[in-house]
Amino acid sequence: MSVGGFADRVLHVDLTDGRIDKHPLDLDLAQRFIGGLGLTIKLAYDTILPGTDPLSPENPIVLGAGPLVGTNLPSTSRLYAVTKLPTSGTIGWCGSGGVNFGYLFKNAGYDHLIIKGRADRPVYLKIIDDEVEICDAAHLWGKGAEETSEALWMELGHPTGVMTMGQAGENLVPFSIAFIDRIATLGRGGLGAIMGAKNLKAIVVKGTRGIKVADRKRYKGLSEDFLQTIRSYPYLKEWQDLGLVKSFPMIPKETYYGMKKRRIACVSCPIGCKDVIEIPDGDFKGLVKCTSSVLNLYTPVLYGFKDHRESIRCMATIDQYGLDAFEFFGLMSFAKALADHGIIPPEQLDEEIATDSLASMEGWARKITYREGLGDILARGFKGILEEFGKEAETYAPPLVKGMQPYVGPGAALSWDLFGTMELGQVLDPRGPHVGASGSPTYFDRRPLEVFPRHLTRMGVPEEAFERILPGLNSPDQEEELRVGRLLKYSHAWFSILGSLGICARGAINRFYNASLCAQFYEAVTGIEMDVDQLRRRADRLWTLLRMANIREGLDQKAEALPHKWFSKPGFKRYTTEEPLGLQEGEEMIEDYYDEWGWERKTGIPSPQLLEKLGLKEN
Repeated sequence: MSVGGFADRVLHVDLTDGRIDKHPLDLDLAQRFIGGLGLTIKLAYDTILPGTDPLSPENPIVLGAGPLVGTNLPSTSRLYAVTKLPTSGTIGWCGSGGVNFGYLFKNAGYDHLIIKGRADRPVYLKIIDDEVEICDAAHLWGKGAEETSEALWMELGHPTGVMTMGQAGENLVPFSIAFIDRIATLGRGGLGAIMGAKNLKAIVVKGTRGIKVADRKRYKGLSEDFLQTIRSYPYLKEWQDLGLVKSFPMIPKETYYGMKKRRIACVSCPIGCKDVIEIPDGDFKGLVKCTSSVLNLYTPVLYGFKDHRESIRCMATIDQYGLDAFEFFGLMSFAKALADHGIIPPEQLDEEIATDSLASMEGWARKITYREGLGDILARGFKGILEEFGKEAETYAPPLVKGMQPYVGPGAALSWDLFGTMELGQVLDPRGPHVGASGSPTYFDRRPLEVFPRHLTRMGVPEEAFERILPGLNSPDQEEELRVGRLLKYSHAWFSILGSLGICARGAINRFYNASLCAQFYEAVTGIEMDVDQLRRRADRLWTLLRMANIREGLDQKAEALPHKWFSKPGFKRYTTEEPLGLQEGEEMIEDYYDEWGWERKTGIPSPQLLEKLGLKEN
């Protein structure tokens, strides 16, 4: 049986000398790391020199799409980038719904793209099947993310996948991000700034080759049964109508329906979680905004905005600049506290900082993007502000993890105080804080522990680990307990499997997948033998390699310390009892996490024996 799923080529681009090379995919390596996220991590490990400055020409951007991307399996368009991120200083992944970009990249004939160097002028990379060209981008430089996407579509037509950054990336703001097809975000941690440092305004792709499926008969049977399972889901229509508003009703349904212009789905997604909305009334009547979720447009409301229309307008401005909105508002809240307490001298304030004011936030977004006055200091992120204003400023800083503000927890934007896998994962994922469930049942919900085994089975957790995760579940005389650190290991492993295949990890769709089905789809599409045990082993291999990449960069327990402010009042609570969580308990969770991976319990360093077992000894 011939191998399917893979496009069989890796594209190498050196922007410094303009060299473009196409290398055959190392199929043995792809199998060892599944593909997609896994192989992207391996290529990044082999390409990033230890100690590389994130904004230097030597820091590569490695992009990859998994072996299921380009098929019509539901929600298999995921795209990943791995690089050394400027905000955290760690080697981390950035993931995005691929919209059109992911499948067009695969259809152009490439599984991965490695970009090195720095162009001597603004450029964009054009990939149309075999034709790969580094093009002048002088006419695009200075445009926002959405403007750039629209301009490139005008030039190249549809369908064309576009990855781009805004003016914040051009000016090397370390919390600038990239956008996929103007609507999906890619790069919390500073991917936009890395593109800016390379003078790379955008990447555009078109592809017509198609993706081969190895066992078409088996694939057809599996996919038809799977699609029928999704169609019979009783809440499918609600998800299609409401998207994330169904699970997070911070927006009244009537308000949402009054704004909803249409839903957008990534290629092959039966849900469509992305939104195009139009403000129907008020000062911004007619403003149309695309977003990966309408909930994102309400971020300013969390910081005091009273009018949702002003909130949407503010987010439109922030997205156009290519700023990470969560980081921006966290920074502005911090800066406001410093100004209110006189730590930022009045003479440095160009204008008032008011996190509940559209004019103020748009003004400061512009100052940060173009690094004007105090905006130049704020553009350096929390680390830069603390360096500038000294020890006194630390009192007013939110809890920080890897130099960034967490999404959830005391002092964060989202009010959720039960300590589950996402909360601990903000510290233990190398990339730093992000919103991610990875299939964990602790995601923004408190479920009874008796439902956990079903979720663990779906995620591919071996039965022998159940008792370690849920001690006392089957013992009437023992109090039921959830070991969050041990659960997080398997949550990261499940995410690794999904990401390496190219499957979206959002709960609306990953609820339908399970580890056994993933193995069967991989076999049918690629023709490569795979079972759940083999998938687990490969997930362990790729996540351990990511760990090694960061240990090589100097990652240690200090970099993964829990913020003490998480354990002040009000602080995090235990997931099972809702009692206050103690710092020592949190530190034990970290040790459990290391131990469950088979790493050294106190340091998190993989042992030589484990590396040999995983086939990583040479690394």
